[in-house]
Amino acid sequence: MCGNGLSIKRLALRWLADVSSCRVGAGSLKSDAGKALAEEFKQLSFRLRSTLDASTEGQSPHIRKLTAQGDGVISRIRELPDFSRFLLPPLFSDLQKVAEDGPVIIVNASRYSCDALIILRDQDPVHIPLDITQVDVSELSSEFQSLAAHIGSSDHQVESHKIVGVLRKLWRDIVGPVVQVLENFIPHHDDLSRIWWCPTAEFTLLPLHAAGSYERNKHNLSHFYISSYTPTLTALIRARQQVSHNASDEHFVAIGQANPDGGTDLRCVAAELAVVAQRITPALSFTSLADSDATVQGALDAFSRNQWLHLACHGMPNRKQPFESSFAMRDGPLMIRDIIRSHPPSPEFAFLSACHTTVGDESSHDEAIHLAAAMQFSGFRSVIGSMWSVDDDVVGQLVSAFYDDFIRVDSSGRLDSKRAAGALHKAVKKLRKKIPFEQQIVFVHIGV
Repeated sequence: MCGNGLSIKRLALRWLADVSSCRVGAGSLKSDAGKALAEEFKQLSFRLRSTLDASTEGQSPHIRKLTAQGDGVISRIRELPDFSRFLLPPLFSDLQKVAEDGPVIIVNASRYSCDALIILRDQDPVHIPLDITQVDVSELSSEFQSLAAHIGSSDHQVESHKIVGVLRKLWRDIVGPVVQVLENFIPHHDDLSRIWWCPTAEFTLLPLHAAGSYERNKHNLSHFYISSYTPTLTALIRARQQVSHNASDEHFVAIGQANPDGGTDLRCVAAELAVVAQRITPALSFTSLADSDATVQGALDAFSRNQWLHLACHGMPNRKQPFESSFAMRDGPLMIRDIIRSHPPSPEFAFLSACHTTVGDESSHDEAIHLAAAMQFSGFRSVIGSMWSVDDDVVGQLVSAFYDDFIRVDSSGRLDSKRAAGALHKAVKKLRKKIPFEQQIVFVHIGV
């Protein structure tokens, strides 16, 4: 294919790329007319992709026809209520909804500059130039990843000293300047306010939530705010828009795999599941899946029936091919791609008690595809995951302290997934003098 034929093929590929990048798909069209358009849109996309895959000479007229038909379907979808922006970039007024429960701070590194942008609910965004270069951020990220890779293999005090050195640099050059500006919008008080970090580029691998001076009579970020993360602004907006179901229709499953296929044994999984069962059973319908029952298909089936999840197992990140990252089940890996495809019904909350559940793609920092983010992309409104190796002996203490605070029903008699970030913050504070420093900051919250 050459000349005009190549231009037609490029146009079709760009059309498919726009479709693939859409986070709010045609599948969310609920009316009869909408469902018909959604099916037509799906079939056209499939036919166009198939035609391109098998493209031969003389296909240009067919490709042009399919692309035109696709544009026509998109135009009709945009005429439906609430779909005027279908496959179009969101307006900033729409993006501002991301800050309805607290500011969202985007941090970005480029060869031109490093910047933070604070998104506020009812004001213009605030730009903060950061006095650090992309090379500096990259080196800091590499230094921290090297330290994280060896956590637990050497002396705790030596590890803590080196990690604190990185956290002090984060505070001095990145987080501290942001906090100084945030003080103008959210005054400090005893009932800590929430903020959300949306890191991009090299910042995605850094523990911004744990930044601080770590000196006597000086402050750390956790003294002022409860930090959460979001991989994208639209992911958090979508999580907030999801409607929670009646408590009687909700179910909690705890999945534990202590003896995975080809992996090392985890000694404390059974005890951890027992702790979760004890806390959850009075509040929600509860089931447990462990040992020989915790298979790939067993886990996927559990996802399809439960809105609340606790997962205790090995997490296996794959930075080169992030969709190949997985959780270790008895009969093999539960892949990230299968979790995303599983479409759980109205999922609320997931606690991922596994190693490295928030480590993303090293070669593509801008796309936060990691195990914890996958749970949010697949629909879970609130997710807790770990940034590096979790101590099997320590995690039970943290899980116990977390659920002690988290399992409190609201005025409607149901659990609230929005309480997860605060419960994690309180659990860490409670255990501060009882567990190693690196285990105090290993877990992070993502979502509402």
